[in-house]
Amino acid sequence: MQFYDGITFRYRQADLSASQYLTTDMEVDWPITIQDLEPHYSEIEHLLEISGTSGFPSYPASLRGVKLSNAMQELGIKPKNIPLAIRPPGTSNGCNQCSSCDELMCPTDAKASVLTRNVLDDSALSGKISVLYGCFVNRIDTRSDGRADALECYLPLSSELIRIPVERVIVCASAIQSAALMLRSKSGHAPKGIGNGSDLVGRGLSFKISGYSTGYMESDDCGSGVLVPHWGPHATVYTDEFYEHSDVPCGFGGLIYEANFLSPNENAGRVRLHYIAGEEPWSHNRVVLTEAVDRHGIPYIRFHYTNSDNDHARLGFLADRAEDILRRLGTSRIEREPLSHAKGSSHLHGTMPAGRDPRKSVVDNCGRIHGSTNIYVMDGSVMNFPGNSNPTHTIMANARRMALLLE
Repeated sequence: MQFYDGITFRYRQADLSASQYLTTDMEVDWPITIQDLEPHYSEIEHLLEISGTSGFPSYPASLRGVKLSNAMQELGIKPKNIPLAIRPPGTSNGCNQCSSCDELMCPTDAKASVLTRNVLDDSALSGKISVLYGCFVNRIDTRSDGRADALECYLPLSSELIRIPVERVIVCASAIQSAALMLRSKSGHAPKGIGNGSDLVGRGLSFKISGYSTGYMESDDCGSGVLVPHWGPHATVYTDEFYEHSDVPCGFGGLIYEANFLSPNENAGRVRLHYIAGEEPWSHNRVVLTEAVDRHGIPYIRFHYTNSDNDHARLGFLADRAEDILRRLGTSRIEREPLSHAKGSSHLHGTMPAGRDPRKSVVDNCGRIHGSTNIYVMDGSVMNFPGNSNPTHTIMANARRMALLLE
């Protein structure tokens, strides 16, 4: 959270029941509803002071965001202010518009994180937490009944192999490393790895399909809000007009939003839009372990990954609509950035799909591995469909939901 850009969207019921739009060889529907997440969204919005929620003021649109909003409205497209985990300028400890929001740490603590908002309040808890830096968990040792009893860990700095007894294991290592850990944890009663009886661990790897288009402005095209460097957040304005829309291929699109370049000067005379949607999860998109190992004896991770024709069509539709907005703004020319999704994109989801049926999922709706009593996964890997917007808020809300259900 120190380096994200503060964009904090909620998912919608359509994201949790995407089978009404998409058909793949994986279970794409989540085993929960949006109502299950709602109280956890609300709590996080309160804790992080998300703009435009829980009574907190909206973060105002940037100068170029205002012009984009005007262009959208002229096209009959409704613009909205992005919910940001950033205190607006003029508020207590508010944003000073230094443009460090995306990929950099906020120097004024206006951008929320678990540290700046004092989220981790353990004052009422007994016991203690030990943090082991530089400790690599190689495998989870389990008993014949599937219960974890220890972690086998490797300490690269000292070349030690240690064994840590456990009462419960909660894995939050993202869609790649969580799956890899389960695949490494083979045993006589789990010959393909923990939770992998149906050969689903690692499958359904999905990112976001997304892209960028940049419009170039001439001196007489628009006001100074576009011609000067942009100082402030990465994005302030978006539209969800095409989130669910009959004109989108398969009817399921995503978001289009302002996406300023990292350096303020790069933005002078240029307006950039980002378009993003959830990717179809397919079983052939997966994480596997190779026979080759590194110098510590740990198997290398390999991806098998291709995009679907349907995803290319959905993304192309959103790109065309974004460029309609840029043309309406008065750009002299538009450049669409080359796509590089053949090797994956941003945001990691899938690989440990959730569901009630062990034949079609790896974890249950509480994040517990099917067939185990004390191994849980609580990160983006349990998201059956990656959703059509940025996942940070939902990963936190779902993790909080699952954590409160721990037995």
